[in-house]
Amino acid sequence: MNKTWKQISFSLIAPVILLALFSLLTLYSLSLQDRDPLQIFKKQAFWFIFCFAVFYIIARFFDYRILNTQNFFVIGLYLFTLILLILVLLIGPNIKGTSGWLNFKFFSFQPIELAKLALVILLARYFATWHIEIWRPRRLLATAVYTGLYAFLAFLQPDMGSAVFFVLIWLGMLLVSGLKFKHFVILLIIFVILSLVSWQYFLKPYQKERILTFLNPDRDPLGSGYSVSQAKIAIGSAGLFGKGLGQGLLTQLRFLPEAKTDFFFAAFVEEWGVVGALTLFLIYGWLFFQIYHIGLKSENNFSRLFCFGYLLILIVQIFLNLGANLGFLPVTGLPLPFLSYGGSNLLINFIALGIIQNIKNVHQK
Repeated sequence: MNKTWKQISFSLIAPVILLALFSLLTLYSLSLQDRDPLQIFKKQAFWFIFCFAVFYIIARFFDYRILNTQNFFVIGLYLFTLILLILVLLIGPNIKGTSGWLNFKFFSFQPIELAKLALVILLARYFATWHIEIWRPRRLLATAVYTGLYAFLAFLQPDMGSAVFFVLIWLGMLLVSGLKFKHFVILLIIFVILSLVSWQYFLKPYQKERILTFLNPDRDPLGSGYSVSQAKIAIGSAGLFGKGLGQGLLTQLRFLPEAKTDFFFAAFVEEWGVVGALTLFLIYGWLFFQIYHIGLKSENNFSRLFCFGYLLILIVQIFLNLGANLGFLPVTGLPLPFLSYGGSNLLINFIALGIIQNIKNVHQK
């Protein structure tokens, strides 16, 4: 048993445990006034227990090298996720104007979360194989198509945040894969030109309006614009140590919409204060360093690119979420990793961490 647990890195899982504790304490506070008090807290506690178990199983019994050697597995995962994204558009329930979920008997699942991991795995595999000639147009075009299919299906949901997210991950992984900066600039110019042409000739008026509202929440003052205003008030009124657990005025009186999900950070800061926010940043930094260190010490390009790709997922998602909470970026609807309520994003994060732990175990043998 001791040997078994030695294969689980304390330095990798400890920051996640701390984030889980902060998440559950805050969700406990936010669910006190619900019609069914503590239901959200209990559901998320179950998800954390389940996800930790999944992490352990993958870390101990899954061999990540199948992702680096078996194309059928990587392509199969990509295509399976692509089918799920299409099914979401066909049979997914429409929730607040978005069709992003597949409902099963006992739970709901967001395929877009699986798509983020599937894309990083595919790009890591592709870049590891073709890193010497990744600058060639056909190689760039292939990765652009892989990314573009996911981004387009996300746009149709409509989930603008995830559509932008996929593009940012693609650009980030191009840079870490060794693409020369001049080639990156040329690619960026082509992307801008294609975007302008699409705006002028291909997008319909309602699609343009959707993008404009995404970029400028003030066009929707009773929707995302209102949420951002309340989030900024909650953060601005928190003070150094916050108002205390269960004492946040805007969160407890329900003036802050989506406090358990999109605007978890604002709700957290109102009750935990600036000190709480800084503590979160330190914990995230600890987790980032561990993932970066494992990637740096890896023995092959795929494992390095996967670690760096997943690190990009975390950084971009946190940046976009905090930017929306603080009011300097559009509201994307992306959750705050390991903190926001929900099982889909949490499960995918723990699967990715399990793969990273497995990478470390394999390379330490």
